[in-house]
Amino acid sequence: MIMVHIIPMGWGILISFKDLTIRNIRNWQEAPWCGLKNYIKAFNPVTTVGQRFLRSLQNILVYGVVTISVGFFIALGVALLLNKPFVGRTLVRGIILIPYITPDSVAYNFWRFIFQSRIGILNEMLLRIGIIQEPIMWLVGRNTIWAVIIASIWKGWPLTSLMLLAGLQTIPMELYEAAKIDGASAWQCFKYITLSYLKPVIKTIMIMNILWNFHAYNQFVVLFGENVGIHAEVPNTLIMREAFENYNYGQGSALSVILMLMMLTITIVYLYVFRAQRDE
Repeated sequence: MIMVHIIPMGWGILISFKDLTIRNIRNWQEAPWCGLKNYIKAFNPVTTVGQRFLRSLQNILVYGVVTISVGFFIALGVALLLNKPFVGRTLVRGIILIPYITPDSVAYNFWRFIFQSRIGILNEMLLRIGIIQEPIMWLVGRNTIWAVIIASIWKGWPLTSLMLLAGLQTIPMELYEAAKIDGASAWQCFKYITLSYLKPVIKTIMIMNILWNFHAYNQFVVLFGENVGIHAEVPNTLIMREAFENYNYGQGSALSVILMLMMLTITIVYLYVFRAQRDE
């Protein structure tokens, strides 16, 4: 625990207060202290790193909100369908896991081919049915964030769906039967029985997805390569660029600490709000 987590985290926090670059990495202990300079630059829109970091936060917010919300509703709909008895239900449950268990390198390279502007399947389909008149550049420019959102939703919803399905199967059927006898509608059964029992599962799913989305890195690099454009740059890709391409280790560490504190704050606030709602 100490060797794997505490020491690396402590070292990262330490060098975030230093002006540590490739010039003085050999004698990092003697690198000059710069105080909060790296942290101030991260939020200063005048500096290059500040502009890119603020834009990356905007990108990860859009990516996270859309991916989590759309993926959740798709997963909930599929879970409700899979909770009903039909022939081959067990087989279907296994099949829907295929996107999730597919390695990132394979899955996102598959989507990279789909998003190709000239030979990609997606543009070909949209052109054939008349939705677009010319190919969309999914892998460059402003559409890049939507390309990675689509691919991430496809990759992530199956696990969410199976977790929701597990929660649905813990709900006693007697509750639905009693509610129907009392004249409850389908929406009332869903609202007051299904959602009530699913709240703990939904809480776990949301925390898990928030943390996973803030850690997003593989999907961006596989889809767009090492040169992720500003329209799809997220904190983790910026941290890697700053630390291992620009060799500004102090600045990269400061960005990492900021991201860690943001994730910790979001998780604590979410848990507090959820507990307050439960206690009401």
